[in-house]
Amino acid sequence: MQIDTSVLKDIGLTNGQIKIYISLLELGETTSGPLIKKSELQNSVVYNALNKLIKHGLVTYIQKGKRKYFSTTDPKNLIQFIQDKKEKVEELVPKLIERRVQVEQKQEAQVFKGWKGLYNAFNYCMDNLPKGSDYIGFPPGYEKDDSNETKLFFRELQKKRAIKRYKVKFIVNEKFRKQVNKYRYYSKFETPKFKFVPAAPIGVIILGDNILNFTLKPEPVAVIITSKQLSDSYREFFNQMWKEAKK
Repeated sequence: MQIDTSVLKDIGLTNGQIKIYISLLELGETTSGPLIKKSELQNSVVYNALNKLIKHGLVTYIQKGKRKYFSTTDPKNLIQFIQDKKEKVEELVPKLIERRVQVEQKQEAQVFKGWKGLYNAFNYCMDNLPKGSDYIGFPPGYEKDDSNETKLFFRELQKKRAIKRYKVKFIVNEKFRKQVNKYRYYSKFETPKFKFVPAAPIGVIILGDNILNFTLKPEPVAVIITSKQLSDSYREFFNQMWKEAKK
C-alpha cells in the first residue's frame, strides 16, 4: 500500500527523516546498515536523521553488545509530536503579538452617529483606558437649554468616569464659565477639574491612544482617531494650555 508521506513533511520532518522513518517501519528492528542500504542515503545523513527522530520520540533503540538496534515507536506518537509543536507555538504567540504591538503602532479612524453611536464611542475609549488614567480634553459648549437626553448622557458618562477613577481635567472657553459653575454636574459623582482660556476647541477628548472628537448638534456624531503619535501631540498641547489657563 502506497503511503502519502507529504503530511509528514507538513508537520516538520525533513525528507531524510521521512525516508528513515518509513524504512524503519518496513524493516522493523534493525541496525544502521540495512537502513543505509534501503534508504540509499549517506551514512552521516542517516545518523543525523536517527538522532532527530529519537529526540522527537518517533524512534527508539536498544543496545545489544556493541551494536544499536533501531525501531519506530508507536506511530500514534506522531500525534504527540504535533501536539508538542502546537504547545510551543501557543507559548510563542503572545510574545509575537507583544513584539508586533511594539513595532507597529495601531492607527485607524471610526465614525459613530446618533445617541447610541455616541455611547458606543465613549464606551469603546473608556473600556480601553485603564483605571486611574488621565481623562483630559476640551468638552462641548455648555448650553442653558440642554435636552433631557443630553443631561442623561453626561450623567451616565460622569458615573462611569467616577467608577474608573479617572483624573478628569477640562479646558473650557471663558465665555462658558458661568454655565460651568452653575451646572455643577452631579454631586454624587466626582467633579472634573476646570480651567478657562479666552478661546479653546470644543468636543475633543484625549483618552490614551484615542482622540475622540464629537458634537451633539444638530445630531450626535463622534469620530475616534487611534494613533499614539497624534494622541501624544494632543496631550502635549493640552498640558501646555493647562499651565497657562486660569482657574
